[in-house]
Amino acid sequence: AGTFSGAAASTCAAGKFSLAGSTICTDCSANTCTACTSGWTSPAASSSCTMCTAGSAVQTGTCSQCSAGTFSGDAATSCPTCSAGTFSAAGASTCTPCTPNTFSASAGSSTCGACTTGWTSPAGASACTQCPAGSAVTAGTCSTCAAGKFSLAASTVCTDCSAGTSSSAAASTCGNCAAGTWSGAAASTTFSGAAATTCGNCAAGCF
Repeated sequence: AGTFSGAAASTCAAGKFSLAGSTICTDCSANTCTACTSGWTSPAASSSCTMCTAGSAVQTGTCSQCSAGTFSGDAATSCPTCSAGTFSAAGASTCTPCTPNTFSASAGSSTCGACTTGWTSPAGASACTQCPAGSAVTAGTCSTCAAGKFSLAASTVCTDCSAGTSSSAAASTCGNCAAGTWSGAAASTTFSGAAATTCGNCAAGCF
């Protein structure tokens, strides 16, 4: 075996084989003769095997590109699915974490979706989180409203309390000044105006 007889016995060339008593050498079919190592392939009549590179895997005897939402390293025999919070394009060698304020809820994602207005997420998130009342989205994160301001859940800004009301930090509403106290003119930054943190006592003789 491995030789054939014509006028004289000859050795089969690389990529071919023969059985005992053969008069010809026959091409090896794909991935036969000497089996390729796992994750490597060869075409018919090949004298060597070729490694499947990262982003592809041996599928039905050939190296096939991994589909979007999957990945592989070198010499792979399968393309694992990307986990939730990550994504990949076709032919990826790794999965990429979603950037802050985006998410992928399901495994095998090819893209990450943007968070709804008033919601945020860290890198690699599988879901977004609503900013609670008393905070607002600032530079991509939920920031607490300062005293004299308020917000509802999922807000993008903290709103000044109106004249006649006040609030402490992280407030969801502004409270009315109690009887005998006040906060006055709009745009003031003290207790006497809008955005008041406290209500001042009325002067003697006033109510």
